[in-house]
Amino acid sequence: SFFKLKSMNFTVLKKTLKNNSVIFQNFTYITILQVFVMLAPLITYPYLTRVLGLELYGWVITAQIVASYCSILVDFGFKSVSAKHVSIHRNDKSKLSEIVSSILSIRLLLWILALTVYATIIYLIPSYRSHYLLFIFSFGLTFNELLFPQFYFQGVERMKYIAILNIVIRSIFVVLTFVFIRSLSDYIYVPLLMSIGYFIGGILSLYVIFYKDGIEFILPSWGNMKFYLKDASSIFFTDVICTIKDKCNYLLLGAFIGMKDVVIYDLGSKFTNIILKPFSIVGTVLFPKMAKERNIRFFRKIVKYVACGIVISVLIVNIFLPYLVEFFTARELDLLPIRLYLLSPIFVGVSGYIASNLIIALGYNKYIFYSIIVTTIVYLSLLGLMYAGEYLNSIHSFVLITVLSYLGELVYRLFVAKKIVNIEEK
Repeated sequence: SFFKLKSMNFTVLKKTLKNNSVIFQNFTYITILQVFVMLAPLITYPYLTRVLGLELYGWVITAQIVASYCSILVDFGFKSVSAKHVSIHRNDKSKLSEIVSSILSIRLLLWILALTVYATIIYLIPSYRSHYLLFIFSFGLTFNELLFPQFYFQGVERMKYIAILNIVIRSIFVVLTFVFIRSLSDYIYVPLLMSIGYFIGGILSLYVIFYKDGIEFILPSWGNMKFYLKDASSIFFTDVICTIKDKCNYLLLGAFIGMKDVVIYDLGSKFTNIILKPFSIVGTVLFPKMAKERNIRFFRKIVKYVACGIVISVLIVNIFLPYLVEFFTARELDLLPIRLYLLSPIFVGVSGYIASNLIIALGYNKYIFYSIIVTTIVYLSLLGLMYAGEYLNSIHSFVLITVLSYLGELVYRLFVAKKIVNIEEK
């Protein structure tokens, strides 16, 4: 009977895998991509800080941050929202042509608007103007949002195109970085190489859509464009609010303190992302189970494991931090701001798991937007108080603002989680 039971379990597992093969395949590709996207910059990071130095590399990071604001405008939330339209009409070539054409046309118009605003900002700020080539080449990073229709591949459930193209592009960039970046004067080529990669990847993806899949580009009507703009607008404004608290510190650090501290802050951010990535994948894997079963006991158990795992990971990184910092920068730096920043994974990790596997999984989506508003208010309030008290004179102040903002988000989401649990357990 034991072998019969094992045989039955294997048969059920085999049938489940077969019935959900596309889901498992897509999840595998996305997991591989997420890991690669996280690791690729870390490969070039030590090399670039050694060749360019912290000051110039801080300028490279700053230019990328400014360009990333333009990327948010160009994408306008389509990456997150528009896949559902493609999924619904995946067998209707005419409708797919309308969707793809409308969104690409909107992106082109937004790209032109972003370029105009971007060029004006660079011209008006003297310190940015002195590195104008760096900022011009950095704007090419928006080619990823302009040309690469991720929403289409998500909608037709062919995530392998996203994974393969991104991995190939980033691999080429890694190789070319070691080939072409040899001296201080080469710093302007760092974003140029990335921009060329994004441009090629975008063109290849459009080739797949318009030639291999037979989608036609048609001139969209203003009515269709207005519909898709309105559909994605809520996500766009959410992304804008998130970006204020997540990336504004980079620009303020460069303006108030210096570009070397931008690199230190960025290093703390990268260590945070490395720590959180495995737990983010765990949340993604368990999301369907939580959404289907609405098992509060299961959620409580897993969130405790997640919290403990993050704390242990933070402790390990802190133990080896002097060696990690020396490896990435080839310098002895003040470790205090990075150690302070490493409190963030604890708050962000638990907060993120509550958001995805309780609030969203159980359908209380409105609280996610509210929590982002709360966090942004906390961030801007702390920033205002620090500025009024003339405390914005060190990297420690900016890191403290970041950590306390994430703590505020966690406190609010814990309050919401308690409310949801009480409702679900009635």
